Amino acid sequence: TVDASLPAGAEVMDQSISFTISSGAQTLQRTAEGVERFLITDINNPAGSAEAQSTIAIMNDWVSTDGGQEFNHLPGGSNTLYMDGHVEFVRYPGAWPNNQLMAVLQGQ
Repeated sequence: TVDASLPAGAEVMDQSISFTISSGAQTLQRTAEGVERFLITDINNPAGSAEAQSTIAIMNDWVSTDGGQEFNHLPGGSNTLYMDGHVEFVRYPGAWPNNQLMAVLQGQ
């Protein structure tokens, strides 16, 4: 039986995705409550390196190195969605993910 209250494909959206690339097996964690614990880099000091949901960017608009020709918002910058659900406008160049590295990578 199919639960009519769930949209088609909903069971896939509620899972992490595992895949393999040239550097080995990877897992893309779904955005869910508590997933930020996977960002702990020092297992001996989890409080020291844990990040709050309000500082973890999960999606943002396009940024560019071409002086504003490819920005979604002028002056240069983008709306950035954070894991706690708030959206913030971050100017370019600025904090990650609106920095030079991301602009170069998105321009490739």
